[in-house]
Amino acid sequence: MAFKEKLSSTFYYYQWVLQTRKLRQGFPRYKVMPVEKCISEIITGRKSASRFGDGEFRLLFPEHYLEFQENSEELRMKLKEVLAGSLSNHIVCLPEQFCSFRNFDINTKYWWKNFINHYGKRIAPFLDIQRTYGNAFISRFYIGFKDKSESRIKRTVNTLKRIWDEKDILIIEGRYSRLGIGNDLFSNAKSIERIICPEKHAFRVYQDIYEAARFYGEDKLILAALGPTATILCHDLAKAGFWAVDIGHIDIEYMWFLRKATEKTPIPGRHLNETEQQESLDLPEEYAENYIKSILLQIPRSA
Repeated sequence: MAFKEKLSSTFYYYQWVLQTRKLRQGFPRYKVMPVEKCISEIITGRKSASRFGDGEFRLLFPEHYLEFQENSEELRMKLKEVLAGSLSNHIVCLPEQFCSFRNFDINTKYWWKNFINHYGKRIAPFLDIQRTYGNAFISRFYIGFKDKSESRIKRTVNTLKRIWDEKDILIIEGRYSRLGIGNDLFSNAKSIERIICPEKHAFRVYQDIYEAARFYGEDKLILAALGPTATILCHDLAKAGFWAVDIGHIDIEYMWFLRKATEKTPIPGRHLNETEQQESLDLPEEYAENYIKSILLQIPRSA
């Protein structure tokens, strides 16, 4: 982008911020831990974590749905239960932008300020200004940040990898998520096993997923990448005494970093709901054997 275009974009952004500031008045600045602090809480306290992003907040309201997750009364009730929960072994994670915008690029600032413009007053009743929340961006550490330097990203990734260092992990993911396939994200784990779930509308078979997680997740660290279903699952597993972390998007963010991407781009072999284009979902042959060996169970779609 030419300097003149950058200047124009920056000028437009700050002009827009001033014009829309009244829409954000009354939306509190919540207490959200820095990414490093949140990861430390997960490790040292052996705490489960559930992440709320824009999709989870939209699904609190019956008129909204996501392309990959339909809405339902049960889903809304479960999401509200997670937000209101106060388990000692569980962290509710909010977007960092509910506390501060300083670490993010203009496009990300604009997107989240606009989200607050439209939804801030509606979601505020579900949140507690006195509470300290975890950081939902523990798994969104690259795209959207101003600082995309290799040193910062590697430092964050190495901190994240401490969560599963030398641990037996159970990954609960969508059919085309394929966490860690084709990269070294989980190379320091003791072992990796997987439960494969429907890539769309996973909450339809929530009870099957929950029961499978309990059956196969004993004495393991459970990592869930399954949209709003993972948000709910990690809370319910924490209630049952399991260690479960909602880690969705971590693999895609890491792949974007490895490719030095400057915007959200398709990744071969991965399903992406945040890009207009989609690369082939075929699994590269060199990774197929290890991936298939790691699968304990595939949960079928509900009719």
